[in-house]
Amino acid sequence: MREIAQAFLAQGKTVRAAALMMNLIKTEPTPENLELLAEIYMRQGLFDDAAELYLRVVKMSLKMEPLHAEE
Repeated sequence: MREIAQAFLAQGKTVRAAALMMNLIKTEPTPENLELLAEIYMRQGLFDDAAELYLRVVKMSLKMEPLHAEE
């Protein structure tokens, strides 16, 4: 489904791409999927929605990366 959304985005069909990605992130909210939806939102001029998704990606990555103590 992600590949189809990317194809729609490349064709400028942002509404279709967004609809696919919104459905996909319900079951697969991966950073990559969230970033693609954020990119679609950026192209649609939905900057606040895009920023919210980018923030979710950052929070996810902070939870996944282990913290290293200074040596």
